[in-house]
Amino acid sequence: MSAAARADADENGTDRIFLLATGAAAAATGLALVLCDETEQTVDELLTALEEASDRGAAEGGPKLNALPVIQGLLVDQASAGEVLGTTFARDQGEFFDLILELADFAATCITIRAARYGTPVADTLTDLEKMLKEFVDA
Repeated sequence: MSAAARADADENGTDRIFLLATGAAAAATGLALVLCDETEQTVDELLTALEEASDRGAAEGGPKLNALPVIQGLLVDQASAGEVLGTTFARDQGEFFDLILELADFAATCITIRAARYGTPVADTLTDLEKMLKEFVDA
């Protein structure tokens, strides 16, 4: 992430960091959809469970899941996910970078859940994720 940010700064741009953020959002969302399928949950059920977990975490003094609006946006309406990323960047770049890390952490958690609950090798999930992200970028 820092390499992308430095390269963008050298060029007075934001292309790389926004591509990284969009990729992290797509990865988190794609893995969430895979978990929906494996757990036989609907997207609405997954979003409700994520929101409830986020609210519980915040009530217990932990952080609220800031990635949730991005994940919701990608699952429901791609334009709103881009708006959340853009608004966050405009409001607070530190928060934007935290959001990228949170999306990556969410994706890693999904990978871990697949391995632990369903026996899906991490390497297989990463290979599938790489293919999905290449298709996303090429689209």
